Amino acid sequence: MIKNIFKHIGPQDKFLASFILKAGLIYIVWYVLYEKWLLEDGFVDHFLINHLVSSTQNVLNLFGFDTFSYADAVGVDGTHGVLIGAPCNGMDLFALFAGFIIAFPGKIKNKLVFIPIGLLVIHCLNIVRLVALALVVVYYPDSLQFNHKYTFTIFVYFCIFLMWVMWVKKYSGISKEK
Repeated sequence: MIKNIFKHIGPQDKFLASFILKAGLIYIVWYVLYEKWLLEDGFVDHFLINHLVSSTQNVLNLFGFDTFSYADAVGVDGTHGVLIGAPCNGMDLFALFAGFIIAFPGKIKNKLVFIPIGLLVIHCLNIVRLVALALVVVYYPDSLQFNHKYTFTIFVYFCIFLMWVMWVKKYSGISKEK
């Protein structure tokens, strides 16, 4: 049946249709896996949040700040710090990034290397984002909401976009000439 659908469309349309079908399937699998199992269990989210808290605290300490942390919060002493919830732990970004790479053409061995490296980069970007937000709380507390919602969100998504571009240009195998 699917072959019959693709029979009457051109190569570029086939590529787009294939990508959309794969991405949709990956989304459904992710939704079931995360929303119906991992989120309810909470282990992965708590693990990521705990690592983000301790890493953020370590970086702030490295720069000479006295810090505090508890459960899902970290910050510079004398401030309210930043809370890290499941939406901010990077798990959705991991899935978005990995899903794009999986759905896009490319050699499996390249995907098996590129995806973990990309996830590590995203995790490190999240630590940088949290350190920056903790410092925003110290120096510009009135701008925390704006920076959380816009500045650092745009920064992280832009970095993920650049990694996707790198994948498409270097590893996807899509030729530039038609």
